Amino acid sequence: MTETRALRFAGSFFPRDPVALRAAVTEGLAQVPAVTEAQPRAVISAHAGYSYSGRFTGMAIGSVPSRPKRVVVLSPSHRHRFQGVAFPPWAAYDTGLGVLPLDRPALIDLAAKGLASEDAAAHDNEHGIETQLPFLAARWPGMPVVPLVMGATDAAQVAAIIDHLASDGTLFLLSSDLSHFLNDTNAKASDATAAEKIERGETGLTGAQACGAMAINGWMASTTGQGTKALRLGMGNSGAVTKDLSRVVGYGAWAFYGIDADMLADRHRATLLRMSRQALEIRVGRGTAPKLATGSFAAPLQGQAATFVTLTQGGRLRGCIGMLAARRPMMADVAVNTQKAALEDPRFPPVTPADLPDLSIKIAVLSRAAPLSASTEAEALERIEAGKDGLILQDGAHRGTLLPAVWESLPDPVAFLRALKRKAGLPEDHWSDSLRLMRYRAETFGES
Repeated sequence: MTETRALRFAGSFFPRDPVALRAAVTEGLAQVPAVTEAQPRAVISAHAGYSYSGRFTGMAIGSVPSRPKRVVVLSPSHRHRFQGVAFPPWAAYDTGLGVLPLDRPALIDLAAKGLASEDAAAHDNEHGIETQLPFLAARWPGMPVVPLVMGATDAAQVAAIIDHLASDGTLFLLSSDLSHFLNDTNAKASDATAAEKIERGETGLTGAQACGAMAINGWMASTTGQGTKALRLGMGNSGAVTKDLSRVVGYGAWAFYGIDADMLADRHRATLLRMSRQALEIRVGRGTAPKLATGSFAAPLQGQAATFVTLTQGGRLRGCIGMLAARRPMMADVAVNTQKAALEDPRFPPVTPADLPDLSIKIAVLSRAAPLSASTEAEALERIEAGKDGLILQDGAHRGTLLPAVWESLPDPVAFLRALKRKAGLPEDHWSDSLRLMRYRAETFGES
C-alpha cells in the first residue's frame, strides 16, 4: 500500500488552511507548563476540536523534550463498531503540516501476532487519531506513527500491544477526553475522580469518565506502564470556551515518566520547599494549621502523589513522616507531612519555635511501589538495587519502610535489609514464607 491519506477532519476539528493550522498548533504547544528534560514514556492527550482542547493536546505533546523514534497513537472508536484493535491500510498521512509515514513493519508484525488487524473503516472517520497528527508533524517532521483504534476489546489485549511495541524511543500517545455532556459541577467532580485514578496508577477508569479509558487502563495494566509516574499537566473543560456550563466536555493532559526519572521542574520543587517551610513556621511558630489555596498551585503540584518530608537539625534526623501511596494532591501531602514530621514523629519530641532556624527540609516524591519477588533472603539481596530502591517490608502485622535516601548511611544491602527488619519490629535474621517486599523510587530534593 502506497497511498498517502489526507486528514478527513481538516476544516472541522482543526483548520484546513496550513497557515491557520500551524498557528493553532503553535498556540497549543505554547501552553506546556514547566517540565524537566526527562523523556516521558507516554502521554494522555485530548482529541476534541482545537478551539476547545488544542491547548491540552499541545501540553501533552509539547511536554516531550526529545524526538521519539516513533509514536504509537491509541484511540477509542467513536463511530465504527468492531472487535479488537485496528490499524489502517494506507502508508502515510498528509497532515497539512507535512507527511507522517506509518510504521508498516510494526503493523504487519502486530497482525502476525494476532494483536491487531487491518480495518480501513475503523480509521475512515476517527478524530481520536487525526487530531493528534498535525501536532506530531509540527513537533517532529516525518515522525513514524503506529495508529491504532480500539473497538470491543479489553485492557489485557491493549497491555499486550503496548508491551509488544515498547522499545527505547517509542512514545505512547493515549488519545482521550474526560467526561462528556455533564454540567460544569458534575463534570469537574467526575474529572477529578478520573484524575485520581490516573495519578494513582489504577486500572478502573470507565468510558463515562474518559472515552479513552481502554487505552489508559491498558497502559496501567502493561508491564511497560506499571511503576511509571503520572504528572498532571493541565485540566479543564469546554465551558471555558463556550461559556455554557450546562453541558461541557472535560479535557486533561498527563505525562508518564519512568521510575528513575525526575519529573518535577526546578520551579515546582522550589514551590514545594517554600510551601513546606511556610507550613512548618505557621504550625509550629504560630500554633495554627496553614490553609492551602489549592487552585493557586501549578497543575503538576495539584496531581495526586505520595510524599515523605524529612526534617534534620545539625545534620541529624529530627522527624520523618510520609505516605507510601498517593491519597492527596502533592502540595497538600507535603503540607500535611511537614506538620506531622515536626509534631507527630514518635521518635522525637515535638519541634519548638526555637528549633525552626536550625531545621532543614527534604522532600521525597515516591513512585508507585511494585512487588520485589524473592523466595529467600539471598534472592532478595540479589534483586535489591543498592542506592536506588526504597523498600517496604510486611509480614503479618509487622510493616516498615526505608527511603532510598537511607542508602547514604547504609550502603550495604545486608545492613539495609537488617535495618528495615528492625524498623518493622522483626529480628535481623527473620525470614518467612509470608514476608513480602515491595520497592519504589523517590525523587528527592531539599533546601540548600
